[in-house]
Amino acid sequence: MRICHVGLNHKTAPLDLRERLAISDEDIPATLKTMVKQPAIREAALLSTCNRVEFTLVTHDPDAAIAEAHEWFARQAGMELENILDHLYSHNMDDAVRHLFGVAAGLDSLVLGEPQILGQVKTSYEHALASGTAGHILHRLYQCTFAAAKRARTSTSIGKQAVNISSCAVELAKRIFGDLAGKTVMIIGAGEMAELAARHLHGNGVKDILVANRTLEHAKKLSQEFNGHALTLDQMPDYLDATDIVISSTGASTHVLLATTVKDAMAKREGAPMFFVDIAVPRDIDPRVGELNDVYLYDIDDLQQVVQGNRESREKEAEQARALLDEEALDFLAWLKSLESVPLIRNIQKNIEQARLEEMQKARRYIKNMDENQQQAVERLSRALMKRFLHPTMIALKGLPEDIEGDLLMGAARIFFELDKHKKDKPRESDEHSTG
Repeated sequence: MRICHVGLNHKTAPLDLRERLAISDEDIPATLKTMVKQPAIREAALLSTCNRVEFTLVTHDPDAAIAEAHEWFARQAGMELENILDHLYSHNMDDAVRHLFGVAAGLDSLVLGEPQILGQVKTSYEHALASGTAGHILHRLYQCTFAAAKRARTSTSIGKQAVNISSCAVELAKRIFGDLAGKTVMIIGAGEMAELAARHLHGNGVKDILVANRTLEHAKKLSQEFNGHALTLDQMPDYLDATDIVISSTGASTHVLLATTVKDAMAKREGAPMFFVDIAVPRDIDPRVGELNDVYLYDIDDLQQVVQGNRESREKEAEQARALLDEEALDFLAWLKSLESVPLIRNIQKNIEQARLEEMQKARRYIKNMDENQQQAVERLSRALMKRFLHPTMIALKGLPEDIEGDLLMGAARIFFELDKHKKDKPRESDEHSTG
């Protein structure tokens, strides 16, 4: 079996394409089940976040599995494959495992080392479990992924500072307004990113926080933590003109804040500027909002400038983390290779044992009148010789390289020990009943 990884992220695909490919949690099970129905794909998991959409696949035919994933991306985007192919990447075996480990550790994130991605990777694994598309290999792969990410984050300083997309959005607001104390902020959404934004805002002196959400109870729960005020999305326009900063992060599939709504609010502000940060994918805020006078609109890709300073200061820690992840990846790949060599070793031992028993039967015909002690001595000798001759082969098979050379050596072992001979010698059903 082989592992391959197919997808795109914020480094390879623009925001408008990532929006097209965004898939809701409700639709993931059906997608995974469709993937494993393909002949080349045995197991599948799907990671979908604001910055990436990626499949992890277990397959006996990586080329065919990658082609199936490419077709899914084209269908999901509603575009010809040739128009999105340059935005897709695919990794096989070593590179696939290292990529997944790096993603879980936050080394491939927009904000280097951000901690939220590990939870998102765990969620993708849980989706695969619930969908029945995670088998023995993905189970082991994801357990190793979580352990590797934990080791990277605890053994280096890559995860020491609580930096994430929400904190970068607040940092951008500080660059525009300077001191945030005395500003009124509206947070749209009540999920993890919204909570993190509220926490950073509160830590920067913001006292007046409005939380607007589709479900009022969720908005109340978050707003109460910061002595804020809860709103439904329908109530949002009534409070918008009194808001200086809007940070939006919902899971909506369509815009929750339209340009006409913002235009009406701006008419009441008499030239006072408004600052919007949309960290949702698909975007929550109509991009045309940015065309209005005295309005500053930033989306998740606009955070690159803020993020760059964070990345440069953490790159040395990231290199140390990557070295640790490489060690963990080698351990997993050795285990995966053992799955292929273990059945081979067992078949060789079974065939050699059968040959030993046949030769022992012949020996007993030629060596007559052996007492029980002599028979046991010959038995021990035959077993010892078998183990002695097989030992170098068994050691070699257990330590095969994880590349084409290892595959070739396994194929050679099957020929040398005639493991496929019985298939060739077995007569066809028509031959068994033929009278010649």
